[in-house]
Amino acid sequence: MKEEVTIRKMTAADVAGIMNLDRRISGKERAPSWPQKVTRYLEMYYPPLCFVAELSGKIIGFILGDVRGWEYAQPAGGWIDIMGVDPDYRRQGVGRKLVLAFVDECHSRGMRTHIILRDDDERLRRFFASVDFKRGELTEYER
Repeated sequence: MKEEVTIRKMTAADVAGIMNLDRRISGKERAPSWPQKVTRYLEMYYPPLCFVAELSGKIIGFILGDVRGWEYAQPAGGWIDIMGVDPDYRRQGVGRKLVLAFVDECHSRGMRTHIILRDDDERLRRFFASVDFKRGELTEYER
């Protein structure tokens, strides 16, 4: 029987596995502060909006997010900040399961879910459209 991918809430014990997976995905070490950022998500938001995907006890995906909105004159909502899926497990529904766990958690708290994407990132735009995300009200300006 094929083992099923499980999605569960992230814990502090997962940080090292997430860092290893992130290095595998990006091929580089992120800023030295990145492990503290992951830990901060778990400490500041309760219950945290962070999940991992596991297969046979191995972390193969993660999603990190937080609650914000008031700073944009919007109702509080869950905002996906970063997610990653092991390249060996892409296109197998792992990312979809992570996003749906995040959305379900937000909905259970009466919140909508948001993400900011680059306009020219067609791959991510198609992925998020496939899980029913639509363009929101906010527009970024820069100088």
